[in-house]
Amino acid sequence: MTRSLVVEPARPEERADAFGLVFQYLATGDRDARVTTALQMIDKKEADPEGLFVAREGAGVVGALLCQPMPGAAAVAWPPQTRQRGRPEIEDELVRHAAGWLRTKGVKVAQALMPPSEAWMAAPLERHGFQHITRLWYLRKRVNQDAHGPRPVGLELQTYLQGPELFHQTLLRSYEGTLDCPELTGVRTIGEIIEGHKAQGAFNPEVWWLALEAGRPVGVLLIAETPEWESWDVSYVGVVPEARRRGLGRTLVRLALAEARRRKAHHLTIAVDARNLPAQKLYEGLGFEPFDEREVFLAVWQ
Repeated sequence: MTRSLVVEPARPEERADAFGLVFQYLATGDRDARVTTALQMIDKKEADPEGLFVAREGAGVVGALLCQPMPGAAAVAWPPQTRQRGRPEIEDELVRHAAGWLRTKGVKVAQALMPPSEAWMAAPLERHGFQHITRLWYLRKRVNQDAHGPRPVGLELQTYLQGPELFHQTLLRSYEGTLDCPELTGVRTIGEIIEGHKAQGAFNPEVWWLALEAGRPVGVLLIAETPEWESWDVSYVGVVPEARRRGLGRTLVRLALAEARRRKAHHLTIAVDARNLPAQKLYEGLGFEPFDEREVFLAVWQ
């Protein structure tokens, strides 16, 4: 490491330049839009400026990295960028510093989600504990393409507020044997998991459901509105192990579609781990189509 290399949060007057460096790999128009949005988020206190780090060599900024703590002991990170190619010592110091800062914030899980064409930039993250675990497929379905009937027969549905403790227990049981990012199982407390889900979209406990069959909890469904897209998103759907392979997952997703339609949404979206082939088959059978994808690089700190 160069002796004069120092990493610290970007000064207010440097933030535009630092964001420009973070997003330097984008085309000019896209880069400028991302910089503008990022600065606006800081102004609105929707982003923590302390997570925008710069590397200095003497008086000049030679590298930058952006990371952001999220609710639920989680964080998102972007790969470090340097003004000159071939400076791994700068990349490494930025990642080390950012990871240490995130851990002081209580972060247990940090992820970088990158389009496949940009995944090559994750090498500095991989040198410092991030692992490439999977690809996420983002699917959506136009809600008005389907006519959905009444709520599922044979299931009793309770909202989150009717029994949060039983909801929590069932949510945790639905993680057993999961094929969706199993690397996360057991890393965070149920309180942290719930806090993270509440931060996805606009939280409304009336559309967080516990499904019971003959009085026994069998699954959970969490959906949230994403107003900027005029759509709703399935934040999570899960079935407990002993109730699987009986069509309950399909029933719960159809419930989500019916609710989105009732609330005049244009689309319902859902994300699925590329390794979870049964879930992909289920969603495709219901008419969901892929519209985006991301490579997932994950760091777990316990």
